[in-house]
Amino acid sequence: MSSETIKRLKLCEKEQIVDFLNEHWGTKHPLVNNETLFNYYYVDGEWINFYCLCDDDGIAAVCGYIKCGEKADSDIWISIWCAKKGKNGLGLALMGKMQELTGANVMSCNNIRQNTMPFYTFLGYHPDGMNHYYRLRDLKEYRMAVVNSNNIPECSSSQTELVEFADIEDVKKYFDNFDSCKPEKDYWYVDKRYFNYPHYKYKVFGIFKNDICTSLVVFRVNESDEGKVLRLVDYIGNPADFGDICGHIDGLMEKYDCEFCDCYCYGVDGEKAGFVLRTSDDENIIPNYLNPLWQKNIDYYFFTSSTENFMMFKADGDQDRINLG
Repeated sequence: MSSETIKRLKLCEKEQIVDFLNEHWGTKHPLVNNETLFNYYYVDGEWINFYCLCDDDGIAAVCGYIKCGEKADSDIWISIWCAKKGKNGLGLALMGKMQELTGANVMSCNNIRQNTMPFYTFLGYHPDGMNHYYRLRDLKEYRMAVVNSNNIPECSSSQTELVEFADIEDVKKYFDNFDSCKPEKDYWYVDKRYFNYPHYKYKVFGIFKNDICTSLVVFRVNESDEGKVLRLVDYIGNPADFGDICGHIDGLMEKYDCEFCDCYCYGVDGEKAGFVLRTSDDENIIPNYLNPLWQKNIDYYFFTSSTENFMMFKADGDQDRINLG
């Protein structure tokens, strides 16, 4: 009779995870084999943020996760999940235990395969598709987007002020509204993810109403040979206040000379912020992949353990990163 054990791995056991995934993932996983990103996403002091399930034959399944905050029981995003061939049941068992093992209140995963959604339903989670919103800059010619319908909604001037923060100390002076949405992020996360990301430069803004910073919004200017695109990659605040950025997007596109602004998200109404929702029959192509450019509409899927006040954006989990192949 076989017996199974689950354990979290220490930093000194890192090579066990790398070797297992290189053998069983199918290809060499880019995050696992890039030391800089592996350490950035998964190393947590003397530990790594991976659990493994072992049976009599050794490691049968592994699951890696990314923390949303500094505390030990912070909310998490699942990042890598893999089981040996023939041991998918043990892989499902490990996934089903991850929320309990980590103590996370909310567990989710950004960019799952559409054909795996039934597995997450089986485990009791909520799989869904992210919305893709976009707002075109009013141009005569577009080099990255394929524009057959130049639909730019009217967007009245916002009664809010958009202020860029230079560093996390700047954020701490004005913003503390982390508990109004899920998963719950914190200063540690914002500092690590946006002010100290090893490859991209992000622009972190505060949205001020009546001199009070009610939310944070994060952008990245994507530069390519064909031009620039503004990407709204995160929003932290009350989901109902997302529309407060209406009136600011056009100015940012003009300032940074961007062709369009897009936003992959769930849990907010992008149309209230002046965006157009890209639908399956949209006449326009708003490309996700820009380095190199691939003019194709791309859909993202996710799962979450709870939909209450839940939001997801492009940069959540291990997404919005450099293309490592």
